[in-house]
Amino acid sequence: MNRRFALFLLLLCAIPSCQAQPAPLPHNYKTILTNRAFRVISVHYGPHEKVPVHSHSDSPTVYVYLNNSGPVRFIHEAPEPVSIVRPPSQEGAFRISAGRIERHSVENLSDLDSRFLRVELLNLQLDDKTLEFRGKAPADDSRNLSKTEFSSPQLAVTRTICLNPTPCTIAPSDMTAILVAISDTIISNNGHPTTLKAGSVIAVAPHNGLLISPSSSEPAHILQILVPFQKATKP
Repeated sequence: MNRRFALFLLLLCAIPSCQAQPAPLPHNYKTILTNRAFRVISVHYGPHEKVPVHSHSDSPTVYVYLNNSGPVRFIHEAPEPVSIVRPPSQEGAFRISAGRIERHSVENLSDLDSRFLRVELLNLQLDDKTLEFRGKAPADDSRNLSKTEFSSPQLAVTRTICLNPTPCTIAPSDMTAILVAISDTIISNNGHPTTLKAGSVIAVAPHNGLLISPSSSEPAHILQILVPFQKATKP
C-alpha cells in the first residue's frame, strides 16, 4: 500500500467518526426522553414476536409495565447463554434493577402485546443491591391514593391515583423526577394544564409542585421516579 495513503487512513480513523459507535437498537425500542438524570426508552414486543440479539446500557433501571401482558423469554449472552422467562406483568407494576450488562435476544411467548418503559438512571451507582425491588400494581384503583412505594437515599418511587375532577396534589421535592402516566392524565403546572397520554413521561424540576386530574372516566394514575438533583458541571 502507498505509504502516504496508509498514513491518510491512520489519521482519518483517529477522528471520532471512525471510532466504534453503539449498535442501534431494534425497532422495538424508542427513546422518548433524555436528560442528565434519566434516559427513558419505550418498549413494545408484539404477540409471539422475536427480537434479535442487542445490547442495553448497564445503568440501574426502573421497568414500568404499561399493560397486562404474558410471559416473555430473554436469552442473555454471557460466558454461557442464560434463558430467563419474565412472568406475566400487570399494568402499573414496576421493577427496579441494580444494573448489569445486558446483551440478549427476546421472544414474546404470549398472544398479548408487552409494553413497558425502561427508565435508565444515569447518575446512580451500578450494582447497588439496595435498588433491587418489585412493586406490584395497585389492587384497588377505586379510591384516591398517594403512596411512596420505594425509598432509598438514591431513589424514590411514588404512586398517585386521582378519581375526582378536583385535582390531586403532587408535592414538590428537592429531587429531580419524571412522571410516568399509567393512564391518560391532566397535569397542571402553575395553572397551565396539559394531557399526558398513557405511556408518556415528563421531566419535573426540583421544588416544582403539580396537580393531576383525570382526563376521562378512567382515574388519573401517575408513577413518579425521583433521584437526587445534580447541578450541571462547568466545562
